[in-house]
Amino acid sequence: MRKRDDKKNRREIIHSLAMLLQIGLSMLICMGMSMAIGYYIDRLFKTKYWIIIMMVVGILAAMRSLLVLTGRYKPGEPEQKTGENAHGDGEEESD
Repeated sequence: MRKRDDKKNRREIIHSLAMLLQIGLSMLICMGMSMAIGYYIDRLFKTKYWIIIMMVVGILAAMRSLLVLTGRYKPGEPEQKTGENAHGDGEEESD
């Protein structure tokens, strides 16, 4: 068994740390911005419930962002076809 290349190993570690940082920041920004909007609306209309509503919206946005960054959800792409013609080229296979 060969030893792993140190340069490749460092590159993978840096890539992993960058992904963790990106996920954390995107979740923080989604939740922070929505809570700030809710706080502003509460102060504007002198209510107490908009910050809670916007907090829930921020949590949902953070979850969607997490799924997009991890690659489990790709917005704008059609779902995978199952069956005979799963290549998506629109042509039928010939025998």
